[in-house]
Amino acid sequence: YFAAPKTLYFATGFQANTALFQALPHRHDVIVFDEFVHASAREGIQNAAAKHVKVQHNDLNAFEDALLKARQKNPQHIWIAVESVYSMDGDIAPLEELYALAEKFDATLIIDEAHGTGVMGPHGKGVSEDLVMKHGYERIITLHTCGKALGVAGGLVCASADTVDYLINTARGFIYSTAPLPLQAHLVKTALEICASEAGAERRRVLEKLCQKAQQFFGGPGTHIVPIVIGDDAACADIAQKLQSDGYDIRAIRPPTVPEGGSRLRLSLSASLSDDVLSGFFEDFKKHQQKRAA
Repeated sequence: YFAAPKTLYFATGFQANTALFQALPHRHDVIVFDEFVHASAREGIQNAAAKHVKVQHNDLNAFEDALLKARQKNPQHIWIAVESVYSMDGDIAPLEELYALAEKFDATLIIDEAHGTGVMGPHGKGVSEDLVMKHGYERIITLHTCGKALGVAGGLVCASADTVDYLINTARGFIYSTAPLPLQAHLVKTALEICASEAGAERRRVLEKLCQKAQQFFGGPGTHIVPIVIGDDAACADIAQKLQSDGYDIRAIRPPTVPEGGSRLRLSLSASLSDDVLSGFFEDFKKHQQKRAA
């Protein structure tokens, strides 16, 4: 489905991310990572033998500066770690430009497609779909969570055949953990078939319209992850509780998951959401926000 030479199936996406970063980068390598990458990637990076450098979110100049400094130290290899769609802000990484930097500095670009799989790309293969079709997996690794849009569980690491073979023999999270059930693999395969079908394409069209409507209401990047930034922790928790009482499944996201002063409601859209429910949520949110301001 993802046009990869080989794919390795892990029991969870968290496990896939941690195992990937613990196994591939060596002690003479450098990992350059976006400051907002997922906790599972951070866990793997922290436990990797390689040196690691945190870079300001989606800042191409900062990435280039960090890569230049890393290359000047003559490492064996450089790894760039990003998400395609960021889980708390809903914004998209500049993958084409990051790939160009990976080529320039002879690095490998690791793309976590957890929030892109199934919903982004021409055929639902993620934000990296066109990039992978153009360049292949020679210096790209993609990770696809089988939860979220696919509705099952697990994580798929797509890479070159040599990379996947290496992970099979060295990734402790793969070797020493219980394997996914065969039923899980069957359900993932079925979910991917739905994504590739006309029914899957229609769901993505419906979702895109909802994303546009939500952007009109709340602003943001226009993806299916809509951050409604409140700022204050207590205010955010209070509005979330009131919206839950109204019947909405919404949560307050607070530090350390997001930066201090960045507490927010995180609205996650799906194709099963109706226009009426989204409009009702917007009106109820405005009502509670106005009452707090009064």
